Amino acid sequence: MFTKGLRVIIILFSFISFNHFLWAQSHVNLTINLSGIDKEKLFIDFDDGTDLNTIDLQKGDSSIQINKPVYTPYPRISMYYDQKFSNIFFIKDSVAILNLYYEKNDSNTSFYSDNNVNISEDIYDTVFNKRYHDLRKDQMKEQLKLRNLLENHGHEIKNNDSINYELSNIIKDLNAKSMEFLAPYANEFFSFYYFKAQILLPSSNFIGNDPEYYSTLLEYYNTVFPEEFKITGEGKKIASDIQQKITPVFLKEGERMPETNFKDIYGNDISFKNQGEGFILLDFWASWCPPCIRQIPDLKKMKDEFSEDRLKIIGISIDSDSSSFINSVNEHSMDWLHSWDRGGLESSKLEINSIPRIVILDKNAKIVYYRPRENLNLDTIRAIIEGN
Repeated sequence: MFTKGLRVIIILFSFISFNHFLWAQSHVNLTINLSGIDKEKLFIDFDDGTDLNTIDLQKGDSSIQINKPVYTPYPRISMYYDQKFSNIFFIKDSVAILNLYYEKNDSNTSFYSDNNVNISEDIYDTVFNKRYHDLRKDQMKEQLKLRNLLENHGHEIKNNDSINYELSNIIKDLNAKSMEFLAPYANEFFSFYYFKAQILLPSSNFIGNDPEYYSTLLEYYNTVFPEEFKITGEGKKIASDIQQKITPVFLKEGERMPETNFKDIYGNDISFKNQGEGFILLDFWASWCPPCIRQIPDLKKMKDEFSEDRLKIIGISIDSDSSSFINSVNEHSMDWLHSWDRGGLESSKLEINSIPRIVILDKNAKIVYYRPRENLNLDTIRAIIEGN
C-alpha cells in the first residue's frame, strides 16, 4: 500500500511525463539591473498574460532575475518608483535585460531605463509610440469630457446614479472611438493589449450590467483581432471574461453546478455527475495564496474522516506556473485528485475571481455548500455528508 507522500510523487511524475506537451508553455528569462534605485520605493509587476504577479525585490541585490511561464506573445513588466514614476514595457523575446537608473541631480530624467535588450520603449510614451500618440489625439474630445466629469463629480460616482450613467456613456463613446481607430492596426499587438487594458478593463469597472454592450465588444474582439492573438492563454481569458459579462454564471447553494471543462492532471475530463451516494469537494486554490495553504490541514481531516466513495476531494489550482503548482502539491502532500486551471481560465467562467473557494456537490451535481470569503465550517460539512 502506497504512503501518501509516495502516492503524491507518483501522481506528479505522471503529470510531468504524460502531460508535458498538453501543458507546454513559453518562458521568459528577464534580468532587471538596478542602479541608484532604492528598492523600498520600487514596485514591479510581471504580467504573464493571464495573471499579474508582484515581484519580490528582496531576492537579489542590484540584479533581479525573473524566470516565468507566459501565455501571451508579449508579456509586460510594470514598475512604479517613489510614487512619482511609472512605466510599462513589452518583453519582446524569451531572454531580455532591463536596466533601471535613478539619478537625484537630474530632475527631468531622474528615473529612466537605457541600453535594454529585447525590451520595448514605454508602451504609453507618446514620443516613442506613434500609434498611441495618434490614438490620444483622436480621443481628445472624449478624454476632455471624462476629465471634466471626474474633476467636478468624481466624489459622487459611488452614490449618484445620474453621474454613473453619464460616466458610463462617456466610457462607451471613448471605447467606440478607440476601437474605430485601432481596427486598421489589429495585427499589431499594441492594439490587442490596448483593447484588454484600456477598453475592456474600464468597461468592467464603470459599466454595469449591460449584456448588449458586452456583446458588441465580443463581436469586435472575434472579428477584428487575428487568431494568433486569440488562441493564446491571454486571448482565451479575454473572450471568457467578456462572455461572463454577457451571460453571467453565479454559484449558489441549491443550484446545479454549471457545465465546466476542467481536466485532471492526466488530461481526462472531470465529471461532477453520477457520483453514487457520494459528494465532491472542489477546492479552488493557488500556491501563492496563504489562506489556501492554511486550510490544507482541514481538507486532510475531511479526507481522513470519509472514504473516497463518500467524499471525493478535487483541488483546482489557478496557478499560472505549472512548476509552482506541482511543487506546492508535493510540499504539502495534497493526496487527492488535482486539476491545473492555468491562470484560472475555467474558474473565472464561474465568477471565481478570488480564492480560496470551497464548493461541495451532491450526487446530482447540486451545490450543497458554498460560502465565499468564509473559512471552512467543518461541522457544517460533516452534517451535510452524514445527512444530518
